Parts: sequence; C-alpha cells; structure tokens
Amino acid sequence: MKRCDFLPGKSESTDRSNENAIPEVGHELISGLTQLLVLLILKKGPQHGYELASMLEPIYGRRLSPGTIYPLLQRMQTKEYIQSKSTMVSGRKRKTYVATRLGRIAMENAQDSLNCIVVNKAPDLDADAPGLELLKSLAQFRILLILNKSPLHGYELVEKLDNYFGQKIALGTIYPSLHRLVEKGYIEGKSKWEGDRERKVYELTETGKNATKIALVEITRIAEDTIFN
Repeated sequence: MKRCDFLPGKSESTDRSNENAIPEVGHELISGLTQLLVLLILKKGPQHGYELASMLEPIYGRRLSPGTIYPLLQRMQTKEYIQSKSTMVSGRKRKTYVATRLGRIAMENAQDSLNCIVVNKAPDLDADAPGLELLKSLAQFRILLILNKSPLHGYELVEKLDNYFGQKIALGTIYPSLHRLVEKGYIEGKSKWEGDRERKVYELTETGKNATKIALVEITRIAEDTIFN
C-alpha cells in the first residue's frame, strides 16, 4: 500500500564485540532500522532470538550480541509490537517471538514511509502513527538524500528536512549528524561569502554519493520487503 502525497521539489546499534569489522560504505546508515527488520522477519513466522541475530548478520556484516538483540526485543514487547512464548527444547528453555497485530501495523506504516522517501514523496500519515518512531535514526540518510540533489546552506537544509518525510528533525539532531557525516567523509562544508556574511554550504563527496546509493538500495529492499529474499 502507498499512502503518499507528492511534494514538488522535495525530495540500534550493532554488535560491539567485533569493533574491527568494517561494513560496506553506506551500510551503517540503516543500522538503526533493526526493530523494523525484526518485524519483517517475524512476518514470515515465529523466531528465536538466536535465529533473529543470524538473519540480521548478513545485513550488518556482523552478529548482534545478546546484549544488543535481547534488550531490543524487550523494548519491542513493551511497545506491544511483538510477543514471546517460552518453550522447552532439548531440556532447555527457549523463547520464541511473534509479531502482534499492532506490530504488523507499525511495520506497514514504516514501509509506507520508506517507500515515499525513495520516490521523493511525503507520507500521508500522522506523525505519531505506530511505526514511524522506528525511522528516527534515518537523519543522516535523509540529509544525504537531500544533498544528493544539490549543495545547500545549513539553513536551507533545515528547511528541507522540516518538510521531508513528513516529520521534523530537531536541530539538536541535524547539526551533530552533519558533523558525523563530515567526519566520515560523506559530505564537506565549504564557506561562501554573500556580501559581508559567511555561510557554509554542504555538499556530497564522491564517497558520500556512493554511500547514499548503497543505502538507498538497501532501504528500498526494506520498503519493498525483499531484504530477506
């Protein structure tokens, strides 16, 4: 389902047990979508925590540690997106997770919004709709996607982000995100003078263009539910 209105001209953490693992450029931009990915897996049927971690490993290039996956699953249970059931397997107690009706709604809302992003549209969804909070980690990707169209001053970028994706991004998130993108070499800020005023213009580097392209492919696969095919 696609619930989008066209807008002209608008375009959790991973396993820390292997800090030396270096994922492909751009893949870290989707690392905050783990809860949505879990819902996509559970859409296919119940899974144990170990099985979930195994299915997520190829996406992140590393295995989620128990200290990451189980607190994340607990948060999803608290939001009533998933339920768990304990069973005995070979004399051991194992917990199986399933998606709830609310979880499936959240998953569909998040996918609708991602579909809208990749085709430069804004979703026709309330800002507090279930599932949209799963996408809050996409600030860096949203910045790259906008700068992929043209370089922008910081203020112009803020204006675009205020409307893009149908949600505001707090200034306290935007500028730290810009700083991290500069540190990663994805964007660069160039000072330009307008009269007697100096303004910084941000634009993508070649590495940033490549990262945006890779992340866009992965996010499209998540939106279209082909990421685990």
